[in-house]
Amino acid sequence: AMVVLVLGLTWNGFATTGARSIGPLPSTCDAFVNNGSWIPFDGCNEASRGMAYRENQVSSYGMCLPHGNSHIWAWEKQASHTHCRFGHRDETQVKKVLNKRRVIFIGDSMTRNLYSASLRIMGVAGSGAYDATLPKHQGITSILWGTTPVVFKWAPLAVDQLAVLKEVNDNSVDGNTAQDLIVLGGGAWDRLHVYATDEDRQSHAATLKELSAEMLRSQQQNAAVVWLIPTTINSQALNTEEKRDHMREEDMEAMRSVYFKNGVLSASSFVLDGPTFTASRVSESFDGVHYPPQVYDAGAQILMNAIDWLLPLNGVEPVIPPQIGKMSNPMLGFMMLVLVGIGLFMFDG
Repeated sequence: AMVVLVLGLTWNGFATTGARSIGPLPSTCDAFVNNGSWIPFDGCNEASRGMAYRENQVSSYGMCLPHGNSHIWAWEKQASHTHCRFGHRDETQVKKVLNKRRVIFIGDSMTRNLYSASLRIMGVAGSGAYDATLPKHQGITSILWGTTPVVFKWAPLAVDQLAVLKEVNDNSVDGNTAQDLIVLGGGAWDRLHVYATDEDRQSHAATLKELSAEMLRSQQQNAAVVWLIPTTINSQALNTEEKRDHMREEDMEAMRSVYFKNGVLSASSFVLDGPTFTASRVSESFDGVHYPPQVYDAGAQILMNAIDWLLPLNGVEPVIPPQIGKMSNPMLGFMMLVLVGIGLFMFDG
């Protein structure tokens, strides 16, 4: 009996703390989801060359490591008992969570690029494509799957983000317009345009405190609130003297601390760490601020993994069984009866 008891307790321990079937990520994965790095991928190895030859009739590559390569975002391995199995999310997986929900992005161009990357995951392949004919500073609205509005609101300054979020919260009193996921980001424009004097800094701090209060109000209205920490600045690539004087990486690092001290990060349901997925790719920031689309794709993948616990599934949609006889064919059924009758009466076993 003692042996059976010990075996039972051991088995129960393995079942409760060990690996289990893959399901939605638990909220404890918040501590790990930003932990990852860019892994160089060499397309010139034998496996890749063989696949390219068979599928694309390519005999050789022109760029290989270290002169030309691709990078793939990868998460650090976590212990099995954490159940944090991060992975690539596609349209089908994201639709299960976001279908019939409302999503809004509020912020500057960094937030807009994250918005475009999120749309690409949701199946909008050309989202964020370079187009110099479009206005730079405007809102964007996309309706996905006919059921899910995904909106971007241009709000570069903290006062703009506060105003938009207040409007969103006021409108959310009506359940039909309540937001399910709110993604905010900012700080770069504030550091560039409204941070020169002590009065500017005090006013900015007061605005951040109000913004934090509105973010908590959003959570009280059952919205998940995500804050995007500004991505890494490539100081040497900044293309105006004003930016080089006021928006260098060391300036933005200080600004990130200001947002932390004024409660913006603690008022968030989840914090997406921009420098995590941009610091090692900073040399690719062509204007000092923005990155190629694939870099933002990594940030969007982090966000889409996080929605597992930010927006739990409402429940499985009811499965309607097929109607009885839907696939039947009366004529074929009659023919089978005729054949059976022939077999019976003609003694043809």
